[in-house]
Amino acid sequence: MPEITVTLDNVGSDITDALEGAAVSQQVIEITWRPYLSTDLNGPHMDPPITMTLTDVEADTMRVTGRARMLDAGNKSFPSITYTAQRFPGLAR
Repeated sequence: MPEITVTLDNVGSDITDALEGAAVSQQVIEITWRPYLSTDLNGPHMDPPITMTLTDVEADTMRVTGRARMLDAGNKSFPSITYTAQRFPGLAR
């Protein structure tokens, strides 16, 4: 899977507090990358922007670093809907 390293310098306590809350909740942290062209600052260059999952986060008093991975499309179910008799009663005989 493609991955990048994301680093935030000069972070405040609000970022580290949010990361601690996310670690306790076991929720996935998603980040969105919206690149802009220096010749066109009216909006993001990519539509839709790339969404990645943040993992392996390390934080200290001045910096937060983590790895961002793109969606693992090879292991994603298709179609994304799970057809069950409970959701679709017509499937039950």
